[in-house]
Amino acid sequence: MAKKTRSGKSSSTIIMAVIGVLAFLAISCGLFYASDKSKKDVIDGGEKNKQGVKVVSLADESIEAQRILDNILLTKNNWQLVEKKHGEEELAVEGSKSKVKIHHRDLAVGVPSETSLNGAGEWLKEKAVAKGLVFINGRADKYRGYNAYRMEVGIKTKAGDGTRNFTTDTLWFFHNLNLVKQDKDVKKIPDKPAKEIRKYKGRLAIIIDDCGTDTAALRTLLNTGLPFSYAIIPYKEYSSDCLEMIKTKGKVPMLHLPMEPMDRAQMSEGKNSLLVSMSNDQKSALIKKALDSLPGVVGVNNHQGSKATADKATMELVMKELKAKKMFFVDSRTTSTSVAKEVAKANGVFTARNDIFLDNSTDVEAIRMQIYKAMEMAEKHGDAVAICHARPNTARCWKQYRDEFVETGINFVPITDLLY
Repeated sequence: MAKKTRSGKSSSTIIMAVIGVLAFLAISCGLFYASDKSKKDVIDGGEKNKQGVKVVSLADESIEAQRILDNILLTKNNWQLVEKKHGEEELAVEGSKSKVKIHHRDLAVGVPSETSLNGAGEWLKEKAVAKGLVFINGRADKYRGYNAYRMEVGIKTKAGDGTRNFTTDTLWFFHNLNLVKQDKDVKKIPDKPAKEIRKYKGRLAIIIDDCGTDTAALRTLLNTGLPFSYAIIPYKEYSSDCLEMIKTKGKVPMLHLPMEPMDRAQMSEGKNSLLVSMSNDQKSALIKKALDSLPGVVGVNNHQGSKATADKATMELVMKELKAKKMFFVDSRTTSTSVAKEVAKANGVFTARNDIFLDNSTDVEAIRMQIYKAMEMAEKHGDAVAICHARPNTARCWKQYRDEFVETGINFVPITDLLY
């Protein structure tokens, strides 16, 4: 019996030792995994996609960050957590030509009526940062018309010689009157109501240029439900896919016709661009081929084209082709010397022209400010036309501030409502 007992103890010791070794290896592997992931460089790393753009996937890191955030929030058994939206997004890395793929969620967090919204945000910020997450920003906001505190939490990753932060979760803290159990560990920080949103009058048409290079940004823009019009560059990998997506959503599809810029070295579409030096037959053939490649488009605007739109003979030919097909032309106004409007009117082609570009900067807040400038133009003149592009941060801006823009009262309309 004694031997059995000693043998049992010996076996238990061996088993515990093995478990200990396995645990150590697991922890070591986990640390190695985390260390390895932290070395991802969103500028210098990643594989090139078919367009030659480096794309780094941060999906694993963002999902892990969301798991950590869930564990923190679930310690609050008197809060209500509602996932509004989630999915993978492709974002541009500011200051580079690289992109990242990241998993993003929108969360609504109901807290008791006596709980400070700002205090709840601060509580989560402290817990999240302690767990290695990054607090990106927080501010007073609205949720379904009620006062709320909005915050973004995310991850930090290497970017060349520096770092970049990426949002994995956007949260809105709001008061749920059905929750009665009070919080003792949340600071009572006075809540600031969201700033009153200025009201605007007038009609504003938004054209989304450069559709066709991918579908991610376009899908986000279409899902806003706003009556944007979409201009598609022909012959791109996703040109036909984008056309079908736009038509399915009942939005206005346009041909984004490549035209010759003043500096030929900057011409992005090569042989597919309309050149001033072409013969009339060559110009007609190029226009017809581009239109035929996108069946169902109802109008055209120029991609680049500072030289072509300033050339009367070239624009006469363009308007002749569009007149025959009963299509309209929108002048993107890439040059102040454009004659497109005058030539269109002289040839009986319905037209309009761009008043402002919205996303010369890739910064979301800068794009937001440009949208407000467009609203001011619409209010001053009765209507305005603005152009932005199917890019990740542009789509992100429209998605993030969609409800705010709608609340201004500006009348978003398709471009077909502003033709003259």
